[in-house]
Amino acid sequence: MKRIIALLLSVIMIFSVVPFSVSAADENVARMWICAETNDITGIRHIFLYFENLTDETIRVGRYDLAAYDEVSVGCVGTEGPRGGGVYYNLETVLDHYSNQLALSTELDEGELEDVTDAIKNYNRWDPIFNCYYFAAKGWNAGADKSVPFLIFPGFASIFIKMKGGKSAPFDIFAEEKPVYKQNEL
Repeated sequence: MKRIIALLLSVIMIFSVVPFSVSAADENVARMWICAETNDITGIRHIFLYFENLTDETIRVGRYDLAAYDEVSVGCVGTEGPRGGGVYYNLETVLDHYSNQLALSTELDEGELEDVTDAIKNYNRWDPIFNCYYFAAKGWNAGADKSVPFLIFPGFASIFIKMKGGKSAPFDIFAEEKPVYKQNEL
């Protein structure tokens, strides 16, 4: 009996000193924000996603290749789309008639980013019901640890973002104007 206990203790000790490594899949590769901004002309809120690449490698966000340490906005618009309604990359960086940004962030590992990317890639339309809020909530909920419910009107998103701990203007979306791409162009 003493030999069995000694053997078990030896095995436990061996495994307790062997270092366990965390795989790269568990490391955060991106920070995703769900953002609400007010259109200064109409007063209507616009909801979109914003991504920061946290790595020194290019990552895929939807159909967009995001360079190391770069950022991209991804949003669904109707009439403001320069080439019709749908999903655009970087459009929010050129829409200078928006203010009162409110945003909530979460960090994503490779698997979570892949889930969000799939949600983004599989959507490219806008209508009054399935609007910017629907698109952003669908993408956010695919990878975030804090869900945002969809209640049709973008103004409701601001309430939920604030309730979940969102911050006012945590980054400057207009810091750098970037080329705008429509989803079906990539």
